[in-house]
Amino acid sequence: MSDRSGKSPSFDTPPPAPEASAAVRIHGHPVSTWTRTACMTCFEKGIDYVLVPVAYGSPEHSALHPFGRMPILEVGDTRIIETLAITGYLDDAFPGPRLTPEDAVERANMRMWTAICGDYLFRDVVRGIPRNRPATDQELTTARTALERAESLVPQSPYLAGGVLTLADLYLAPQLFNCREKAPELLDGLSGLEAWAERIDRRESFQLTRYKAPGLPAAQKTGDSV
Repeated sequence: MSDRSGKSPSFDTPPPAPEASAAVRIHGHPVSTWTRTACMTCFEKGIDYVLVPVAYGSPEHSALHPFGRMPILEVGDTRIIETLAITGYLDDAFPGPRLTPEDAVERANMRMWTAICGDYLFRDVVRGIPRNRPATDQELTTARTALERAESLVPQSPYLAGGVLTLADLYLAPQLFNCREKAPELLDGLSGLEAWAERIDRRESFQLTRYKAPGLPAAQKTGDSV
């Protein structure tokens, strides 16, 4: 868990008040794949941000997000929930490299991958593979099937939507990392995903949002069902 400097803020004390140029607060937990997507988006855009811990399921969490999910973005007096809205806002509202393609086909490919991550890989891999017990054969089969289907769609281009990094890559990266933590064997032989992951692994946004594999106590569970 870190700010853009790569330093790890303490969750025991409130984060320092951000300067006007760094008044971006992401409420979430670094283990959450969606929180990590939002943090990676900030890194790629060059946005200073503060990661604020959320006590999952607490009244304070519900006050921030009525459906009890994460992350939640606050920029000044503006609050935005849901990763699709958060990452789109960060890309549109701040300077820095554009993470949404101008080309209509590449933009469609980006949206396709964000939908695949949100609808299938999150359900079958992130939520489908447990962290607190061995996965069943059925859970492993379901997750592997989803990954094989994703593998069939990996393009020859360096990134998922084309020649440059987009939001699509920032959606998939935390989910594959989650899989590699819990059941790395599920990625065996998926050469397209493995080659793409090696490329993403080298990016600063990926390196500086890494976290130690947790044995989370119940009070620190996240909306990802980590």
